Formats: sequence, structure tokens, C-alpha cells
Amino acid sequence: MTELCPPGCSCIKRPDNRSFEVSCPPGTLNSLPYHLPNPNEPPPKHGRFDLRFAGSRLKFLESRDYFANTFRVDVSNSKIKTITDEAWKSLQKVERVDLSGNRLTTLPRLLQTENITFRWIALHGNPLSCECKQSWLVSWRKSLGSALHQRDSVKCHSPEWLKRMGSIVSLKNDDFCRNPARERVFFALQVRKHCCFHSEIGMCYNYSR
Repeated sequence: MTELCPPGCSCIKRPDNRSFEVSCPPGTLNSLPYHLPNPNEPPPKHGRFDLRFAGSRLKFLESRDYFANTFRVDVSNSKIKTITDEAWKSLQKVERVDLSGNRLTTLPRLLQTENITFRWIALHGNPLSCECKQSWLVSWRKSLGSALHQRDSVKCHSPEWLKRMGSIVSLKNDDFCRNPARERVFFALQVRKHCCFHSEIGMCYNYSR
């Protein structure tokens, strides 16, 4: 199919599995196409989009009407920093969503508040921030279960103390809001204050051991 097929891409209907594959080589797309060929042409069998856009130059992912008739969206290893709320809502209807290897630093709380889940989603390879306000990710991750692909590879890239803790799967809510370095400083100050208070009567103990 050539009509409405994105420039530089290939559009192929595969009647054997009722898919309509739209495949674009890496570096081809700067944005999602607004329109695609009719997946039901040529007849007789209906088709569902298989969108293979890995390695694109996409920085911004927004919703498209054809997501409603799509079973796979692969935008892995692109440059995506932002996904609109409408796109998240649309993508949950897609069977397989590959967002791995992008530049996502935060995920919207919308995913939890509107109970947005996925049948299969890949998020590894994104520099996720695990600040205290993102602690809701723990319960959302649990709600995904096995739908989260390579779950052990989904890691926090900030703050520094969580970056060393490995997969987000092993984290608890409290881990997002703890700062071990700050806690050590606070403990040291408390010990020093205690020692100074009791130094005159010889009751200063080494509490740092």
C-alpha cells in the first residue's frame, strides 16, 4: 500500500494474522503521522495496525485516532521525553506498547488515579526519577504484574541513593522518600548535641559506633 503511507516507510497488509504493518526505518519519523492507510483494504479481511517506529526522532508522543485499531506500538529507542495524558489513555487499549530506551524521566499520576493498565508494556531504559512524589509507582507497578516487560530492568536514575538500589521492583513506598545521607547527617548532629550536653559531667558516649 502506498496511499497515505508515511514517506520512507512501508505499509503492508498481512491477511494471515489480520495485521496492517506500518514500518519506518530508524530516523525516519519526527512526529506520528496523522493519517494512515485504511487497514481493511484490500478486502476481504479486516486489519489492525502494527506500528513499528523504533529508532524514530520522536520527542513528543500524542494520541492518534488509529490507536483504537492498533495491536502494537513500538517506539522504542527513540527520543521521547513527553507523552500526553490522552496518549496514555489511548495506549492502554493497545495490546503491546514498547516505550523502552527513550528519555522519560517521570510518569504521570494519571496512570494510577484513572486505573490505567496495560496488557504488555516495556519501560526499561528510561532515566526515571524516583522522587518522593513518585512513590505511587510502587502500587502501580504491582497492578501491572507480568504485563511489565523486563521488570527487573526498570530502574531509578535519580535520586542518587536509589540509583544504586537496582530495579524499581524491589522498592517500597518509604524508599522514595528516604535520603540515607541526610539521615546520617541528622544522626551525627543529634549525637554531637547529646555529647555537648553531657560533656561537663563526663557522660559523652560514642554513639556513632
